[in-house]
Amino acid sequence: IVTQFLQAIRPAPLQLKVVSLNEVVHKTLELLQPELDNRGVTVKTKPARQMSATAIDPTQIQQALVNLVNNAAQAMTKGGTLTLQTGEGMDGVWVSVADTGGGIPQEQLNRIFEPFYTTKKKGTGRGLMIVQRIVRAHGGRIELESHVRRGTTFRIWLPLHERRQRLLEAPLHD
Repeated sequence: IVTQFLQAIRPAPLQLKVVSLNEVVHKTLELLQPELDNRGVTVKTKPARQMSATAIDPTQIQQALVNLVNNAAQAMTKGGTLTLQTGEGMDGVWVSVADTGGGIPQEQLNRIFEPFYTTKKKGTGRGLMIVQRIVRAHGGRIELESHVRRGTTFRIWLPLHERRQRLLEAPLHD
């Protein structure tokens, strides 16, 4: 248990690669599709058409997405719809995982990232802690919106490490 706890909180060194977040989302869904089909979950994807590649650790981001997708699938008792969407803002790229489950009651919202806090009978309380660690290691942030009886959306923002620079053109001199 101690080893698992340390692995969950210890930041593993990032193996950064310049990739598109859309690619990571696609590979994650490929991996999880059989499980989602078994649960009767309808999957919708809304990838951004224009997505800057950014320096991320695709394996760790995939792990974070696996944890979020598994939580979302478990939150929906009778099928439901899982929506993965990507986008880009001024300061970075994002991916959201939304479910049509029961939502998270207000009294639990403040505790869900606590180590070993779980509301599941067989849960370990490490999934969201690992997601938070991975996102922080990338210099990103997590946004959460939840409505009881309507569902929950987690959005992971990741910075664009390699900023595109706009260069001013020097005047031509003859």
